[in-house]
Formats: sequence, structure tokens, C-alpha cells
Amino acid sequence: MKLNIIKITAALVFAASSIVIPNVSLATSNNLTTEFTEHSTSVLQINTNKSVVEGTTMAQLLDIRQGKLSKVLSPNQKILDMHVMNNPTKVVILTAGSHKRIEKHVYNEDGDEISKSEYKITVPEQGKVEWVAPAKGVNERIMVQNGDLFTLCTSSGNPVVKYNAQLKDSTYEHVNIVDWDFSAYPYIAIKYAGQRTMAEDYFIRIVNLYSKTSIKVPGLNIDKQLRIDKQGLLNIWNSYTYEEITPANVAHPDPTQKQKFHVLYSMSTGKALTEHQLLFKQASGQEASGWNTQIVGDTVFVQDLSTGLWSLYPTGKSESIASEQTGLEENPTFVGYNPHSKAAYFLETVNSSSPPTIKKVTLK
Repeated sequence: MKLNIIKITAALVFAASSIVIPNVSLATSNNLTTEFTEHSTSVLQINTNKSVVEGTTMAQLLDIRQGKLSKVLSPNQKILDMHVMNNPTKVVILTAGSHKRIEKHVYNEDGDEISKSEYKITVPEQGKVEWVAPAKGVNERIMVQNGDLFTLCTSSGNPVVKYNAQLKDSTYEHVNIVDWDFSAYPYIAIKYAGQRTMAEDYFIRIVNLYSKTSIKVPGLNIDKQLRIDKQGLLNIWNSYTYEEITPANVAHPDPTQKQKFHVLYSMSTGKALTEHQLLFKQASGQEASGWNTQIVGDTVFVQDLSTGLWSLYPTGKSESIASEQTGLEENPTFVGYNPHSKAAYFLETVNSSSPPTIKKVTLK
């Protein structure tokens, strides 16, 4: 399970080797390769002061409080999965090692590699891999997806559970797996895309691997993201940009109604535990309108694209941490929130020719 995760454009993060915070002068020199400008990356928050930025073959610690990229975590192999563990703090990275075997690299919070091991598990050709932390007397596991087939393996490579997630639905010409998350047996959340004439629907099903039963999560069939938190609850969130003209058969939100941009679900019942919704008005003409939602740790960030106003919410409570805040450009990248100092941190770029900055915003 990837915790505290945000998908961003790598060029935003690594377009320059100097990153600054307002009122703080901090220059850094980083040995960064061109891969960071060519691929999307992920940001995982380690604590209130540090995050880790994932690339294709390396990751890098980000000191959000001081505004600098501090140390490269460089296994020099394709990264398959990354996790942040606490007590003690560790960064666990799965990679595609030699002979197409999965390797595990473990780093401390300072970025020093403290262990390395290899699993007798082959990297899948079509799909992805997730590391499952040991818990409640159960040793670590590795969930491997290859096409429609999911296999939960022990660290020695022995299969524990297999599940064919192929979905047949006469509504669609074709259905494929887009994403998934898994943190503990028996529940897995799978995101599907269903293609029909001139349209594509996105939906999520929660599968019980023991009973082989599934629940379709309710909601509008627009694109969405998913993540299972440390308590085993499912976060689903979405972002959307309104179009002037939308085909009638394409799923789209009604701009005159409040939109659920984040919902927290029980994995066992599929019922919503917390819902966050706001009204995002559609702007006429060429002005962008809609909303942008991101999650880091247990904090939800949402920005109204037409007004630029943004709010923060805890994932597990309905009340906002802060609402209708100002001072950000459109579509910043949320990288952390410190509840003690009531400060939020963002990667922000003013224009394509300017280097990105880490911006600290103290909540009003």
C-alpha cells in the first residue's frame, strides 16, 4: 500500500536544482538525472518535516521544512513500490533486480541504506507489485498483479492466495484494471476502466479474497484515485475540469450541485464513513473551472480551479482544518501539513520558465 501518495509531473519537482521557501534562502545542488523530467513521480510524507520523492530508478528525501532535497536513495533499479514505515522510521523500496527478481531496499530516515534482500519472485510483465508490511503475527507479504491475476506471496515466493479479477460486464466493450491497493488480507480495492461507445467509465470494487465476493463502491464514474490508510480504510478522491461541451453519454458532474471530492469507506462493508463535498461553479469561456484534490498522509487538499481558493480536511472527519484559503497558484502540489505549526507545504511554479519553489503557508 502506498501511503501519503500524490501523483505529480516530475518536471515540476526537478526542473531546477535550487528550491527555496519564502523568507528562507536555501540553495541546494542535486545530482539529478533526466529521468525525473520524463516520468511522473510520487510524494510520500515521512513526518511533518520530511517527505520522500519517488522517481523511476531512485528516490530523494525532501526536507519540506527547510525547503531542500537532502539525500538520494539510489538503488539504480526500476522502482516497483515504496512505503514509509514508522516506529522506527524506515523507507522500504521494492525494485526490479537482477534476473528479473524483486528486491527490497530499506533506508533509515536519514537516507542511509540499512538492508537489502531479494525475493524469489519474478517481476510481472503486465501489472504491478505491492509490499505488505508484517502485522499481527503475520510475516511480510508481496502482492503481485500480472494482467487480471493477483497472487499474494510469502517472502520465499510461495503463493498464499490467487484471485482472477477479470470483470465481464455487458455494459462495456472492454474492461481493464487501471490501479489497485492492498494492505492486509482479505480485502483489496481494484480500480477498473470500462470502455463503451465514445466514453470511458471508472469505478472501484472492493474484493474479499477469502469469499471471492465484491462490492462496487458508489459514485460518479469519473476518473478517481484510491489509497488504503494505516487503519485499513479506503480513501477515494477525484479531480475534475469542466468542459464547455460534454457528450451526453459521458459521465460528468453537475456544476450546480455539490461534488463529493473525497470519501472514506469501510473495506468490510463498503459504506461511507466520512464524506467531503463542496460546490464548484463552472466558469464560462476559456477560464479553467472545476477542482483539484490531493491527499498526503491523513490530510485532504482541495482547490477550486475558478477561484483559486483552497481548503484542508482530515481524511477521517467532516469538519475542515481550514477553508477558503488564498495565496496559491492554480494546481500546486501539496506535499505536507504540520498540525503543530498549522503550516501547509506546497510545490509551486509560477510559469514554465521559473524554477519550482516549496511554499510554506500558515493557515488563517
